[in-house]
Amino acid sequence: MGSIFAVPLARATVEEFLAWRREWPGSVVGTLLTATVNHHNADYRAPTLILMGNEAQGLPPELAAACDVNVKIPMRGRADSLNLSVATGIMIYAVTDRLL
Repeated sequence: MGSIFAVPLARATVEEFLAWRREWPGSVVGTLLTATVNHHNADYRAPTLILMGNEAQGLPPELAAACDVNVKIPMRGRADSLNLSVATGIMIYAVTDRLL
């Protein structure tokens, strides 16, 4: 609780983000339902920036195109999505597990 007050946040338009992204030294990984790369098998380079879309529509096409790789978290059964906070936790774990 309260971690949000200790983490730097930035707000940007898509255009501002895309301009900033060109200078990002590491990898940018997006999550997409239609991706073919399993999140365990992606090539993460430090530092890694993870882009997560919203639960209803996912990552916008222009942001998905700006990613070095788009990954999918495999689902079991008939489910096709996870709660955004759960999916983000899975991605943070996967990235840090691969980079550490």
